[in-house]
Amino acid sequence: MGDKTQALGPLQLNGNSLSYTYPGDKAHSNLLTTVTGFLITLENTGSQSQTPSQERVYHGALNDATSPTIKNILVSTPGLENEPNVIVTIFETIKSMNDKAGSVVDSQKGDPNLSARQATRIIEMLDGSTYARSSGDLPKKYPSMLKVNRGLLSSPNQKGYIDILAEQVALVKQAANGDTALLQHVQNTEYAIQDLRDWLQKIRTNAVLLLKAANLEDSVNVGIALQLKQAAADSYTGKTIPPNQGPQPTLGSAGALQAYTECQYMATLDLKKL
Repeated sequence: MGDKTQALGPLQLNGNSLSYTYPGDKAHSNLLTTVTGFLITLENTGSQSQTPSQERVYHGALNDATSPTIKNILVSTPGLENEPNVIVTIFETIKSMNDKAGSVVDSQKGDPNLSARQATRIIEMLDGSTYARSSGDLPKKYPSMLKVNRGLLSSPNQKGYIDILAEQVALVKQAANGDTALLQHVQNTEYAIQDLRDWLQKIRTNAVLLLKAANLEDSVNVGIALQLKQAAADSYTGKTIPPNQGPQPTLGSAGALQAYTECQYMATLDLKKL
């Protein structure tokens, strides 16, 4: 709902609940780029009209104060206009890093060169390729495996994706104006950011130790690789803290998956009966 109305389609009634999944359009448009609100109307069965009836049942509108910054997180992030938005970049990068961390361990005994290449990719994802080399985190004996312009972690001359997300989340928090539901999602995201900063630094430390090791196959470095793998898994899916049965959006438990989910929830809007 904005300057013009776009019909999304019929809602499926299941008991006392309604559900709808937007199938997208040919341009793969993100609804958040154009939509300012939603209407649910009563229509005649079989109607194909693209103009809603005047029998309006529910209405919900995005918050003018918070929606611009939420869109910065979920649609297009300032400074990252030629890239996916910041939360997708973080999630997909950490997902890929988790795969590579598993490969570091799996190949360490039989193919240490592959293990080193995967550790190289991990340190470039964390530092960015230029800083990984200039800082010495990536030793000269190993060639660059990726071309990462910006790392997950900040370097002296460049803000990393985690800090960019933290800035945007802080702006949402400032504009929330007592919206308790939104503030809960903000807090949950802040927990995930804090956890990710901790776990990603552990990955960085362990990756550097492996890259500077004389022999990747010795028992000490096998232990380091296992620590790297665990920190990468926690960063991706979160960490289960008993008696919970799985990761939660809480401090010490929340990873990239929880951050991604909580950021999506920030765009939730309340429907009011008309």
